[in-house]
This record gives sequence, structure tokens and C-alpha cells, in this order.
Amino acid sequence: MIALLASPRRPMRLADACYHGLRLAGWLAVTLGCVAALWLLFFAALGNFSFDGTVLQLENFASRYVAASAERQDRFAHLFWLTSAGLFAAVGFFRRHSLLTRGEPTASNPRETNHG
Repeated sequence: MIALLASPRRPMRLADACYHGLRLAGWLAVTLGCVAALWLLFFAALGNFSFDGTVLQLENFASRYVAASAERQDRFAHLFWLTSAGLFAAVGFFRRHSLLTRGEPTASNPRETNHG
């Protein structure tokens, strides 16, 4: 009798875990996309917000990175990942509300009238 009562709840736990896992995966994907967009915005700003200038800045960056010694490349990689982690934390802080809500529909405006 106990097994019969416990079995209906088990699929819901799996469904809840899948739901929260997908929400977390989506939140992480969007936050990482925002970090990548911030890096692109940084290089676009260096290139005076023109496509040619942005590509020239990226080419300049890439040529200097390849020509650098292994020690300087390691230091740059360390700085890049620390900065990316800081950007991720900042974007995650501003997006925390979307992760903490349970996906409930937003309350409609009580003064809104339905005309259809």
C-alpha cells in the first residue's frame, strides 16, 4: 500500500528535476551569451563601432597574442578568464530574478480592459 502511494510522486520529482535543470541550462546559456556579447561590444567600442574597425582591432589583438611568449599568453588567459568570471557574476546578479521565479505568469494590469 505504501509503494502504491509513493509511486505517483516519483515521476513528478523527475519532471520537476528536468524542469529545473532545463531552466538552469537556459539561464546559463543566456548569461554566457551576454558575456560573449559584452566582449564583442568591447572590441566594437575599440573599433569606433564600425565593422572595419572592429575587425582590425580583433586582427591586431590576435597577431599580438600569437607573437607573445608562452608566459605572457598564460597571463593573458588568466586575466581573460578572471574578467569573464567577473562579467558572468555581474550579468548573473542582474538576471537573478529570472532564475529565482518559478515561471508563474505575470499578473495582468487590473486596469486593463478586454476589448475582444
